[in-house]
Amino acid sequence: MEELEIIEENDDEEDTAQNDDSKGVANAPPLGDRTNSQNQTHSFDTATILIGLQILPGVEQTRQVLITTGIKGAPPIISSTSLDEIAQCPPVAQALEQLKQALPKMAEVAAIREIASSAARQVANAKTTKAKVPPPDLPTSNTTIN
Repeated sequence: MEELEIIEENDDEEDTAQNDDSKGVANAPPLGDRTNSQNQTHSFDTATILIGLQILPGVEQTRQVLITTGIKGAPPIISSTSLDEIAQCPPVAQALEQLKQALPKMAEVAAIREIASSAARQVANAKTTKAKVPPPDLPTSNTTIN
């Protein structure tokens, strides 16, 4: 598996604490206390891990797959592999096969929704079209200018 990019996040909390201290805020927890609590909430065993797969267009088994892993609120780690490699995992292979079977129906439903959405926009546009109203007949003025 080829690793593409690891995005590192700046420690904004440390910068905020320094700014708060410079303003005289005395109730900010010491840096050591914050680091310990962050380690507890961002432990691999206790955090919810997010994994994303994006299969790019190409020839069947040589298609490139982007893999993102991370936690909520943090930039992901991005790597790459081939479709052939991830398809060797039975749950992934099964999910891809289910998608192949369902894709025609999904495309049909999407097309129907697009037609309905387009029709609804046309109806809304027709309702908002303003009718042209001729200006009212105003009485003529009796005064003359010399």
